[in-house]
Amino acid sequence: MKKLIVSLSIILSTIQIGYAQEFDKALASAKASYNSGNLEDARFNLENALREIDIAIGKEIMKVLPTTLGSMAYNAKEDNVTGTSGALIGGLYVHRTYGKPDGKNVTLDIISDSPLMAGVNAILSMPMIMNSSDGTQKVIKVQGYKTLLTKRSNENGQTTGYDVQTPFGNSMLTLYCHGVTTEAEATQLANAIPLEKVVKLAQ
Repeated sequence: MKKLIVSLSIILSTIQIGYAQEFDKALASAKASYNSGNLEDARFNLENALREIDIAIGKEIMKVLPTTLGSMAYNAKEDNVTGTSGALIGGLYVHRTYGKPDGKNVTLDIISDSPLMAGVNAILSMPMIMNSSDGTQKVIKVQGYKTLLTKRSNENGQTTGYDVQTPFGNSMLTLYCHGVTTEAEATQLANAIPLEKVVKLAQ
């Protein structure tokens, strides 16, 4: 436990001071609980400290994300960053939207320990599977990362959008592209995300 507290302190040194206040408070509470033998509270407070780290990382990721994607501007009021360490889905969550809800729009989500990762990685790891038999899924490369491209259609068979899922480390970046009707446009939008910067910050 002491080693973990020291490690968290080192991580904090790489995070901007403005994000450190709540972290310091949670870490101090964890130390006090540990020293008094209350390991349950020590664990709880360490989880809070980890959550503050995830939030700080998420805010740094937001800074490198583009404010426009294709011809779509981002919706500042819908930006969302949370840290959920210790929850059923633990870790980092970053959410940004582009465009208008009643028109072409894109939702960007970055989630660590995403419950969807196992299924996506299973598909991406099959060397003989590059396209699904029904043509709705395809394995592509986005900035060197294997990515699952999924086409969505309505009941009339018309393409209504694409999902672009790129796993990296223990995280996954997903673009939900609504009203995007070509594979080329969906791929272009995915390539407009500074993926290397996101990966560096998230890992």
